[in-house]
Amino acid sequence: MTDLHDILKRQFNFSSFKEGQEETIESLLSGHDTFTVLPTGTGKSLCYQLPSYLLDGQTLIVSPLISLMEDQVSQLRKMGERSVVAINSTLDFSSKQYVLTHLSAFKFIFISPETLTQEDVLNRVKQLRISLFVIDEAHCISEWGHDFRPSYLALKDTLKKLGHPLTLALTATATSTVKEDIKKELFTQKPVNEFIYSVNRPNIFYQVQYCEDKTDYLLDFLSKNELPGIIYFSSKKETERVAHLLNASLPVNVAVYHGDVSPSDRIRIQQQFIHDEIRILCATSAFGMGVNKENIRFVIHYHLPDSLENYVQESGRAGRDGKQSLSLILYQSGDERIHRFLQEDSFNQKKDLLFFKDKTQEEMKQYNRVLTDTQQKWLVQLEKSDWDWELFEQNIRVKQFEKSNKMNSMTDFVNSDFCLRQFIMNYFSHEFISVKQEPCCSICQPEGTVLEEEIISETNEQAVFDGPKLLKKLFLTNF
Repeated sequence: MTDLHDILKRQFNFSSFKEGQEETIESLLSGHDTFTVLPTGTGKSLCYQLPSYLLDGQTLIVSPLISLMEDQVSQLRKMGERSVVAINSTLDFSSKQYVLTHLSAFKFIFISPETLTQEDVLNRVKQLRISLFVIDEAHCISEWGHDFRPSYLALKDTLKKLGHPLTLALTATATSTVKEDIKKELFTQKPVNEFIYSVNRPNIFYQVQYCEDKTDYLLDFLSKNELPGIIYFSSKKETERVAHLLNASLPVNVAVYHGDVSPSDRIRIQQQFIHDEIRILCATSAFGMGVNKENIRFVIHYHLPDSLENYVQESGRAGRDGKQSLSLILYQSGDERIHRFLQEDSFNQKKDLLFFKDKTQEEMKQYNRVLTDTQQKWLVQLEKSDWDWELFEQNIRVKQFEKSNKMNSMTDFVNSDFCLRQFIMNYFSHEFISVKQEPCCSICQPEGTVLEEEIISETNEQAVFDGPKLLKKLFLTNF
């Protein structure tokens, strides 16, 4: 077999593989479908980039977010790769037609699951020699929240139409239930090699902070820490409000990133954040997957995440360089209510579609104007499944139960009186795992122990080393 370490050094300038990378690559090069779970920030993209250079034909990467696609395209181009393209909603009609006409000229093709279901796109893809089909963030297949995209369920049919090419599914978070969902949807034709690794990120300190006034706490915290960081919100309106307040109060640049920001502005903001022109990003879950910024020192959740899966994904964007970083949840009793409301709204929207169960397609068209975008997406998916209403009704009830349980686990986490790191690891492994490390979390070090390892604060591209001082600021539980 080709010396993978030689290619790793020559093509990617890395001296060694991280855990799980080499095993995944060797599995693919041996011709086996592969399912890999690696912690956020541990280089999942290398698992498909490196073998692509050793396989003939094109690599097709299904990706859920424009920001994720653009980041991966940017990283490949920085490495000197020019035959890479992203097909998504940022392309105008003429650009999209040009790309589709010249699709065979690209080695790496990033595409959203919605775009891949379009007939003209799929017909072009069928003409390619797909050497590797990658489903990035594969856990999305099992997510049925208010913003779930049913087109992920169409990937099984797409794989069949493409003749079941060599397939790789990648994710950072997968419980046993999610793993089974992924395998059921993607790997039914032949055996699959699985490489499942711990979600533990030893360099992240987990903290839950009870707050009477979250904005006051943020202002106090951020006035003492000019380190790069992300603050996550569940509400676009609150994202805007807090960002405006921080911009007016802090000496660093603060920006907003959510679904209503234009595609061009999102790309610009993402690049400015990566290059430290923006220091703090106030964002919804629309930001972050795969963003390659190594020096994010903290991830703060202003609102309670709706699941431990999402929490681990988002908090894992801190400390990709391996240096000590912080994951902080600001919590008030009752914070979970917003997610309970969204879950109920999502369930009701899907349940309301049962009104169409015995209607003809002509009768259904009369109601198109009053349907939400989510309902219209589900109708499209139902049509593709030959209007299997019984399965649809069964699924929405099962998923409602699962989403409620996930929210319960998240609430248990913030109210936990034992190790937060252990809580996370036990949740994803479904077995008891004993964890002992220092520093660890706000339960194990309730006084915000000052850490010995230095943390780097970069200001105007000048690294300033003041480890104990910065860490004392960063990790004190109370100010």
